[in-house]
Amino acid sequence: MKKRYGITAVTSLSLLLTACGEEDETVENPEPVEDTEQASESEGGNANQEEAGITFLEFDMDASYEGNDNDFEISYDSEGSEIEASYENERDMMTMSGDDAFQEIQPVLSEFDFTPETEDDEVIDRVIEGFEIEEGFNSIEVEIKFEDGTEKEYERGS
Repeated sequence: MKKRYGITAVTSLSLLLTACGEEDETVENPEPVEDTEQASESEGGNANQEEAGITFLEFDMDASYEGNDNDFEISYDSEGSEIEASYENERDMMTMSGDDAFQEIQPVLSEFDFTPETEDDEVIDRVIEGFEIEEGFNSIEVEIKFEDGTEKEYERGS
């Protein structure tokens, strides 16, 4: 009887350690958008993307500050059947991936209604405001892949 408890304890411990060691960026179940009208108006993309209320297939942002370990980076990718997300703000020592990152960036990304025709300065200004990017950055780069497949890059600074 003692052997069975020992095996169960070892198995449980192994599963716990395995689960803690994973660094998966895949979002399992994105939170549905509170405004169902906005989600139903969205066309194209996959079901997870529509539930999230985000109108981009991909979104990458990198704000660089002077010195080492001062960058602020966000990544969102909904191409395919799953969503991947990461959030890294080195200035605030905050790093997240997967569901945690998605929960952090989804409310902001769902507010953006950029199109490929939106002026570059407007996109940069709204990203800075939306993610509350601190002043004093050396440069900011934003790359967006829109639902129609159009890819655009936006830059400000050196």
